[in-house]
Amino acid sequence: MTQAVILIVEDDPLGRELAQEILNAVGYTVLSAEDGVGLLERVKMERPDLILMDLHLPGIDGFTLIRTLNADAATREIPVVVTTAYSQPESEAKALEAGCAAYLTKPLDSKLLLTTVATLLTR
Repeated sequence: MTQAVILIVEDDPLGRELAQEILNAVGYTVLSAEDGVGLLERVKMERPDLILMDLHLPGIDGFTLIRTLNADAATREIPVVVTTAYSQPESEAKALEAGCAAYLTKPLDSKLLLTTVATLLTR
């Protein structure tokens, strides 16, 4: 079983549940938050190995959160995988420029999600 801890940050309960089921099925420990404030609180309490995050969140948007995480020495090494319905190349470029490690569009492809997560966790 995989021991890695993944934090899912998703305001849509169905999207959060789907990602959690995919990751739990292969043994990851999954934490969740519904918004950016929740993300920042969870990261301080429990240092996840990877963050899976939507870009469109209430309060603080994903781009700002990525930059905030990368500006902090305590969190900059945690890879952030963006999961979003925004499939425009400009959004992907902006997210990568902000510092995300990978960009996946919704609906999520479970195999691609698992491959991406496994690849980032082995770095």
